[in-house]
Amino acid sequence: MVSVAHLALAPDLPAPRAGGDANSARWAPVEELLQQGGYGRDGEKAAPLAFDHAQILADGVERARSKIEYSSLATAFCPTEFTVGELRRVYEAVWGVALDPRNFHRKVTGTPGFLVPTGGTTTRQGGRPAQLFRAGGATLLNPPMLRPEV
Repeated sequence: MVSVAHLALAPDLPAPRAGGDANSARWAPVEELLQQGGYGRDGEKAAPLAFDHAQILADGVERARSKIEYSSLATAFCPTEFTVGELRRVYEAVWGVALDPRNFHRKVTGTPGFLVPTGGTTTRQGGRPAQLFRAGGATLLNPPMLRPEV
């Protein structure tokens, strides 16, 4: 038997539908799927992934986590104009760690070609107005955004 995996990153996906040999389908948090025999959010026992699928999933998660370290991929999950806080939440979600807001701001605004200020501000998250940015022309980040060691 051969398993083929594809890594697809998308900001918003439709609800999955069962079909073929699957009698049910749902989106699930990665952490839940990687807890072999653990419990899901709803308190029900989580079914283990078949064959080597847990390793395949873990490899895919690691690939996504490393990809946003050296590429501008994280900006694809933000609106056209976004705040540094919105971008930080993308990194936090993918890496699964909380990031220091000031250090993150310094790193992303100091990386050449990563972000371009739009000149606008927003209060959509409450508090004082936050500066708006758009993705810059860089596709590879130098220096890379290294995730914190946990």
